[in-house]
Amino acid sequence: MDKYLEEKEVLYAYLKTMQCRFSATMDMWTSCQNKGYMCVTIHWVDDEWRMQKRIIGFFNVKGRHTGAKLSETFTEVMVNWYIEKILFALTLDNASSNEVVVHDIISDLKDNGNGSLVCDGIFFHVRCACHILNLVARDGLKAISATITKIKSLVLAVKGSPLQWEMLLKCATESGLDTKRGISMDVSTRWNSTYLMLRDALYYKHAFVRLKSANRRRYDKMSPSPAEWDKAFTLYQCLKKFYDLTEILSGTSYPTANLFYKGFCDIKLMLDEWCFSDDATISAMAIAMNEKFEKYWQQSNIALAVACFLDPRYKKKLIEYYMRKFYGDEYQVKLDEFVSVIKKLYQFYASSANATSKKKSSRTGPSNATDIIMGDVDEDLENFLYSASEPGMVESNELEKYMAEPLQKIIGEFDILAWWKNKREDYPIITQIVRDVMAIQVSTVASESAFSAAGRVVDPYRNRLDPEIVEALICTKDWVAAARKGDDLYFCTYFSVTNLYLHLKNGLISYLSFCIQILNMLDQL
Repeated sequence: MDKYLEEKEVLYAYLKTMQCRFSATMDMWTSCQNKGYMCVTIHWVDDEWRMQKRIIGFFNVKGRHTGAKLSETFTEVMVNWYIEKILFALTLDNASSNEVVVHDIISDLKDNGNGSLVCDGIFFHVRCACHILNLVARDGLKAISATITKIKSLVLAVKGSPLQWEMLLKCATESGLDTKRGISMDVSTRWNSTYLMLRDALYYKHAFVRLKSANRRRYDKMSPSPAEWDKAFTLYQCLKKFYDLTEILSGTSYPTANLFYKGFCDIKLMLDEWCFSDDATISAMAIAMNEKFEKYWQQSNIALAVACFLDPRYKKKLIEYYMRKFYGDEYQVKLDEFVSVIKKLYQFYASSANATSKKKSSRTGPSNATDIIMGDVDEDLENFLYSASEPGMVESNELEKYMAEPLQKIIGEFDILAWWKNKREDYPIITQIVRDVMAIQVSTVASESAFSAAGRVVDPYRNRLDPEIVEALICTKDWVAAARKGDDLYFCTYFSVTNLYLHLKNGLISYLSFCIQILNMLDQL
């Protein structure tokens, strides 16, 4: 416990030095002790423009987990860390009680936050995209469950027999396919495993057809018809978008908010198109998927759009491109509404901007973001972005200057944090907005990953651990691991200086030794 309390003091002092807002993720977990634990993780972009995250609470929530109880517990954690008035967003899953949680927290911030809530809370509630994608994908799989069952039976029949597997590989060789690729097995509780099975089965489709021709008596009933293969391919196309998004949604060490607007827009366009398909099965599948997707879209598209607007490669043009597709002739009204939100956000930060300019750092550490979604080539989109020019406007502030500048045409990977770090002197207000918006988490993966670690701490052999000890173990592990990361040199230095000062204060080292070690740290920087 002493180590936990020491690390907590160091982290608390470090957070006080941050000149930014924090976004949080919160989720619940039931341990093998049958106790409910709440995990609260905060995220921010530090002064060196690196994404950071820390677990600041992992504790047992007693009694019924009602919305009022959860909001009270969450607020208590924020108050204890003195960050309740510098929160930007809170990411939650789609449990019904979380609606009450958000309502209570926003009401409390409006009543007691002294204007600390950004834009009256329009960005505050972010739904977990991973949870939404999981629900939507499951609905799509249910709609063509008969086809999925046939493909699964076919894969099981082949992989369950060494002789049949050899025959499939022979058919694959005759069809010119790679025999080393293999076929993934489906796990009923994980939709992404179904996607991987579909992907591999579709790759070996011609081999399966040859196998059926060679042994009709065995495979005739379980083999999909040509129409069913086509439906499986349609679902595969949709699930691929979901899978690609989920892959980068799982990251917590790089900015994610700006990466997803295009991906979610493409999914929405795809589902809207399939809703009017001539195939009744595809249409029913798309309608079922679209119903849940709309729930997420209405809640979180503004936050994603603002993050995309702050990407210098796209700005307002990408939003306009998709609004034209979504709303047709009425797109201008929606676009004007979006611009008014941007202006409102800018005015909020401009009114509270600190006039003190900060010294520009020479370090431009990368955020390690791999821009998968934005890397997709779309000729129609490219032509729209770079062919039309914006009408001239009078530049009276940073926002208008940013909007008037041409788009950055950058090929390959793009580190948005490094780009904005070098623009701090040109855009002091907008860069502060970027720091806060890019820290928004579009999923609760950070909190859920803590549950995996907790499952190894509270296992059947250690199921009598006191909840306070569990919290100390989980939090200390997270804090120490973050401090030891090679890309977190500045936090490590701060951590080391603080410890040296404590040793000096307690008489454990001399003043001369203290000065020498400080100079050695400065040389390393």
